[in-house]
Amino acid sequence: MISDDRKDALKKLLDDESPTVRNAVLEEIRSRNDEGVGFLQELARETASGVGRHARSLLAELGADDPNGDFQAFIRSFRYELESGCYLMERTVHPGVEWTTVARFLDAMAARCMEFIDPDSSVFEKCKQVNLVFFHEYGFRGDLDHFHDPENNFISSVIARRKGIPISLSVIYLLVADRCGVSLDPIGAPGRFLLANLEDRNSFYLDPFDRGRFRSEEEVRQMLLTRNIEDAAEYLLPSPIGEVLCRFCRNLVHQYTIRNELGKARQFAGYIQEFEDAYERESS
Repeated sequence: MISDDRKDALKKLLDDESPTVRNAVLEEIRSRNDEGVGFLQELARETASGVGRHARSLLAELGADDPNGDFQAFIRSFRYELESGCYLMERTVHPGVEWTTVARFLDAMAARCMEFIDPDSSVFEKCKQVNLVFFHEYGFRGDLDHFHDPENNFISSVIARRKGIPISLSVIYLLVADRCGVSLDPIGAPGRFLLANLEDRNSFYLDPFDRGRFRSEEEVRQMLLTRNIEDAAEYLLPSPIGEVLCRFCRNLVHQYTIRNELGKARQFAGYIQEFEDAYERESS
């Protein structure tokens, strides 16, 4: 069994770029068999860290990299964190995605927003400044031409193209806002994923697919009425992180089916079932 002290030592060595050190770590992991691989898999889930990147590289070299298994383990854990979930989901299709690049991009965008944000201003005013950076400086917009492209669900692809669908634009906006200390919640309204601040006296909804348009509760209700949803109360409240990730998976089932990529459609249908099973276990 690998002691905690030895785990700490190996974790520190993973950041060492020396080929000699890397080979020594690799040999020790091999000697530990399944326990060593399990240790690396645990470290590999550290999305934005150099340690996570090196652990994933070693797993690939050992032939033990398992993006599908990592995402399934994340779902079953019922310990959901949005950025980690988006990363692990994306790796099931793009195993080589470098999340450190994504995280640095989000950090840089948040730093730019902070240049304009008055710390003493309201959340509404802070979001105006985030809008300025997000939509005007960085040029994010809705992908009206290829709305059903599966790549619109993957954060690194949306960042690269600056185009996405309501849920992916909302998630990127949320990750930037969170880095700025701006409190927003995901709102899983049918047909149009939104963000909202419902804590302040002057609550509001925000539509990243419509270039950050602010909407009142009544506007959102009217929008839902056009979809024949009269009792909108449940759709006006924050969505749990697990439900946000599951909605990505539902999108992908639909979009891969349209493209006749049925293997991938079944793959994401399996993740939906994993989420449903996890919720059932937690509620029983």
